[in-house]
Amino acid sequence: MSADAPTDHAGLVVMGVAEADALLASQSVGRIAFVADGEVVILPINYRMHEGTIVFRTSEGAKLEAGARHASVAFEIDGWDVESQTGWSVLVKGTAVEVLTDDEANALFDLGLRPWAAATEKRRWVRVRPDEITGRKIV
Repeated sequence: MSADAPTDHAGLVVMGVAEADALLASQSVGRIAFVADGEVVILPINYRMHEGTIVFRTSEGAKLEAGARHASVAFEIDGWDVESQTGWSVLVKGTAVEVLTDDEANALFDLGLRPWAAATEKRRWVRVRPDEITGRKIV
């Protein structure tokens, strides 16, 4: 870390947008947070980046409903090394939008994203359109 790297109020190194975007593109699992039935819900998802947005497959339920109502969401990925006590976190704040057109859904199927939980068919797609992307590191 260079001496002039920006830090936040807690002394964590603030990532630039390019670094946060690169980390988002390099990972495949994160957590999405939204409000459902008046309660905050945080759920793991496997995802892909597509045209600057986060996309994931889902079935009927709270995540699809969040997309259908264009809910405000937060999405987070992170990584850490327990031995060195270092780590990083990227937070995306944005809007969930259900993918409704066949052309768009077909393009997303071509990404090769397969659900990890095979118990349910996940034929629907939700896209998270970022409004803000931030990242922090402990170095």
